[in-house]
Amino acid sequence: MEEGSDVEVGPLSPTKRNKRGQLVHKRERLLIVNLYKDLKEESPNISKKEAYGILSKRTGFGIFSIKKTLLEYERTGNVTSPNKKKHRITSNQRVDECDRNAIRRKVHQFYFNKELPTLAKVLQTVNNDEDLPNFKRTNFWKLLKELNFTFVGRRRNSVLTERDDLILWWRNYLKAVRKFREDGRPIYYLDETWVNAGDVSAKVWIDTTIKSKRDAFLRGLSTGPSNPTGKGKRLIVLHIGSTAGFVPDGLLCFESKKNTADYHDEMNGDTFLEWFENILPSLEDNAVIVMDNAPYHSVKLEKVPNASWKKSGNNRMVGEQRQGR
Repeated sequence: MEEGSDVEVGPLSPTKRNKRGQLVHKRERLLIVNLYKDLKEESPNISKKEAYGILSKRTGFGIFSIKKTLLEYERTGNVTSPNKKKHRITSNQRVDECDRNAIRRKVHQFYFNKELPTLAKVLQTVNNDEDLPNFKRTNFWKLLKELNFTFVGRRRNSVLTERDDLILWWRNYLKAVRKFREDGRPIYYLDETWVNAGDVSAKVWIDTTIKSKRDAFLRGLSTGPSNPTGKGKRLIVLHIGSTAGFVPDGLLCFESKKNTADYHDEMNGDTFLEWFENILPSLEDNAVIVMDNAPYHSVKLEKVPNASWKKSGNNRMVGEQRQGR
């Protein structure tokens, strides 16, 4: 451009305004602080309100952002970067405690009705209730987790949900045992179990330097213990004991003849009665014996007739009863 030439300058575009909600970064905040300092040097008596308006027109930032930036600088002597992470409230966080308790009762209502509370069933029940908010499947699954519901496999042992009659039996048993102990009566406990001859330790020390049978032979070593090939024979074990230990000569152990899963099939009333009569003299006087309700623990000496008995058997039993009279 040659010196002295006339240049036409077009009208300047207005200051671009910062969008509402858009972040004001640290570099822009420093610009606001520096402009404010220059403005105070030019006009020392200018009020803050007037300064905020002038800076807003010059920079394009809102008055609230300028005021917040200058207050932070006056308080700390520095400016910080804006927090870019916004905490958004999820839909489950909007569910108040009242609705959460109502949803919990919905789940337990399935228990009362002897039904399985699957996710689909509970979700449908909750969404059909006009007083409760509607949920999507994923959000409702997360809400159940927040309510400390856990999706686990069902087990057959129900200690915590025992029947009322069994709970009553347990209470009576504990009361009776407490009374016997207070009276100083000796208490004996008896039970049966089984053991397989092939039962071995689950873990054993193994020499990992042995690579093969030939390697062990050349080094004069062994290949380690042989692995069990089966469970082997089964032994049925019956014993009785107290706080003083097992009763001497009270062990009954014999080999099982059946390969069944339930060892109770090997016991019968005659075997148990013979063992029980032999062990009674070895117990203390006025003793209490605790046993379970296995069928062979309570065998009737005389069977009660039923509808399947033949007529000849009924007549013979009636005749025996008349002779006994």
